Formats: sequence, C-alpha cells, structure tokens
Amino acid sequence: MNLHGIRLVVFDMDGVLTTHPSSWEYVHQAMGVDNSESLRLYRTGSISYMDFLRSDVNLWISRNPGITREDVIKILDRIPLRENLNRTINEIRDSGAATAIVSGGIYWLAQRIAGQAIFDHIYANMILTDDRGRIIPDGNVMVEPRHKDTVIMAIQKQLGISEAETASVGDTTQDAAMFRHSAVSIAFNSVDGRLSEMASHSASGNDLLEIARILAGEQ
Repeated sequence: MNLHGIRLVVFDMDGVLTTHPSSWEYVHQAMGVDNSESLRLYRTGSISYMDFLRSDVNLWISRNPGITREDVIKILDRIPLRENLNRTINEIRDSGAATAIVSGGIYWLAQRIAGQAIFDHIYANMILTDDRGRIIPDGNVMVEPRHKDTVIMAIQKQLGISEAETASVGDTTQDAAMFRHSAVSIAFNSVDGRLSEMASHSASGNDLLEIARILAGEQ
C-alpha cells in the first residue's frame, strides 16, 4: 500500500478504534455511577484534568471499595473493537509508516488493543494502584484531551517526521488539535460537524479498512 509520503498515522482510541465513545464513561455505566458534575467542573475550567481523573476514580472506589486493576480491565475487555483493526494497522506499518495511539482514554484499554495490533507509540491515561493491585485515586496523565497537539508534536520530533508526513484520525473536537498538525486528517464516525468541516476526509462505518483506503488515495 502506498501512503503517498505519510510516515506517521496517529489514532484517537475511544470511538475510533472502539465502538464506544468513551472508555471512562463505559466504566462509569458498568459501575452505576454518574460523573456529570465533575465533567461540568472540568469543562468550565473549575478543576484540572488530574482532579477530574481523581474524581472519576473516587466514584468507582466509593461504589466498590477495594476495586482492583483486574476488575476494571474485565469491564474494559467488554468494549467492542472496530472490524479489521489488526489488518488495517498491519497494512499501514507494512507501508513503512509508524502508528500511534493518542487518547484521553484509559491506558489499560490501549494495552488490550496493542495486544491485537502493533502500535509503535501508545499515549493514554494511567490509573495507579497500590501494592495489592487496588486502584487508588491517582494517575499519570499522558494525554490532556484538550492538548493532544503537544503529544503529536513530541512524536513527530522524536521520529523526525514533519506535519506534511503525518495523518491523524479522530472523532471529536478534542482531536482538532491533532488535525492542525497533520497533512491528512480523517474524521471517523464523527457526530460533530465542526470536526468534519476541518478534516481533509470523513468516513463512517465499523470497518477500519476505510482508513487504509483513504490513506492509499482510494477514497
């Protein structure tokens, strides 16, 4: 497959590589908790993203004291992945391009996905645990959803790849920051017209091969 000079393809995770739009929300629903108030505070700038992450995890702990990493992973394992994930990523990598996940979602889900398809770089947000594997209200924020541009720029600098050699795939306006640093930008199953307007391409459906076809200039 000829990617026409693209040497890096960056994927959002939630809603792009998975069918569910948010790994955090998926766990909230499974746990029967509501984070709408902390989400409101984050969106209005009243709390930081780290405080937002801590409040989410505190909700899980309050509902299920002693909840472990394995408990959360079992929930995340139920999230359906898009069709032809492995084939799509293999085709991109076989073309000589590097692949990356840049997501505000949960790192454990990104690890599961990377167990099925090879990604050269994975950036997502980590929940910390104690020495017995129980989750604690703390984490490692690798991706602030509003500032994905800092991550994609760091990858480009590390690999010596320019914006003209970069493609990115996303589904929400939080991915707009990646699009601004990519020659090819693909809005995949996006319900936000603003993102589709700024993208160079749009695609929908459950098959990730659509992404490969666009990158190969077949769409």
